[in-house]
Amino acid sequence: MARSYTEELVYVETEDGVLLEGAVIRPAGRELQPLAIVWVHGLTGRFYSPMIVTIGRELAGRGFLFVTGNNRGHDFGTLVRRRGQPVLAGGGWELFEESPYDVAAWTGYAAGLGGRSVVLLGHSLGALKVAYYQAQCQDPRVAGLIAASPPTRAGRLEPELVAQAERMVAEGRGRDLLPWGISPAGAGTVSAQTYLSRARVNIDVYGFHTPDPAVARIQCPILAFYGTNEEWVGTPADLETIRRNARAAARVDTLVFEGADHSYTGHEAEVAVAIAEWVASLV
Repeated sequence: MARSYTEELVYVETEDGVLLEGAVIRPAGRELQPLAIVWVHGLTGRFYSPMIVTIGRELAGRGFLFVTGNNRGHDFGTLVRRRGQPVLAGGGWELFEESPYDVAAWTGYAAGLGGRSVVLLGHSLGALKVAYYQAQCQDPRVAGLIAASPPTRAGRLEPELVAQAERMVAEGRGRDLLPWGISPAGAGTVSAQTYLSRARVNIDVYGFHTPDPAVARIQCPILAFYGTNEEWVGTPADLETIRRNARAAARVDTLVFEGADHSYTGHEAEVAVAIAEWVASLV
């Protein structure tokens, strides 16, 4: 049986010269929907994870152009090339304030495929990155933003760990890791420079713990959702916080996927259908 999609490996270069890998999943044998979807993965994720590819194929089968790309926080540790020079990156060493470079590069790539507007879909830490990007840049090419399981605890940083990270960075040990087990996410730790970056930027972009969050400046429509089996990340009750704080958005919609975990295991098709219906409603 013929596939309902085609796939192509692609690359982009960010404004600050970092080369990133990704893929485009296109519908096969049917007309394209007006909006493209750009997936931004979470902490230690990668563009080719089974969840992303499965959902991307489902969306392509419904007519959507789907772009999935690495950001410099892919995997726990990696070397990226910045203008030809190796730079230590990955989820353990990325600087959150550099994330807009990555989101902008993939947004521009997707928008250039036929001059389309895009919907930014960030999963987990990626949900914080897309909101941070749009709040800063107000990119007119972004027609909508999807926050898939944004981590509520990420913005609650421990003062003693912030102080420890400050000392380590001041001593020239910013790339050294903080103690193992400081976080349930990713590999369980990050470097001092990464932790301090999160404090400096204030990655509580949805306002779970701090006032006047970045999401309050986003004007495009927003969809936010959780599965019921990912309480360590966030709960359906947290969706009301997002709705309340996204006060400038044209609209805010929320969904709950009963029985779904953080990777939506066994619920990928259900999630894809919901995403497709919401994106189609923006046209």
